[in-house]
Amino acid sequence: MSMAFGSPLGPSDPFSDLLNRFFGMSPASSPPAMQRVPIGRLLTESSHELLGRATSKAAEDGTADLDTEHLLWAATQVEPSRGLLSRAGVDPDALASQLDEVLPRESAEPSAEPGLTPAAKRTLTAAY
Repeated sequence: MSMAFGSPLGPSDPFSDLLNRFFGMSPASSPPAMQRVPIGRLLTESSHELLGRATSKAAEDGTADLDTEHLLWAATQVEPSRGLLSRAGVDPDALASQLDEVLPRESAEPSAEPGLTPAAKRTLTAAY
């Protein structure tokens, strides 16, 4: 189940705004906010790349939802998370292969815009 990113902090939460803009979504109950969000302060280049790769992977698999497994798969692809996994004793390539086997493939057709699952949003919010 995908959802627009809401926040208990209200409509002025810059992180929810950023996620909404990144995934091209707006809260269902209101029009897109016109507040400018300084992306450079909220996401590093590697974080932006990780989210982009996770989104691409979910779309390639034809799934309507980007979930935590897509985020973990993307973490095996980009630095510094790839290096952190290696230092923790994890083989990033082996983990990526295992994730490829369990990631849902709902369609042979790529998905246009996968939405973010609640679990993936919680993960990103906790990381923020």
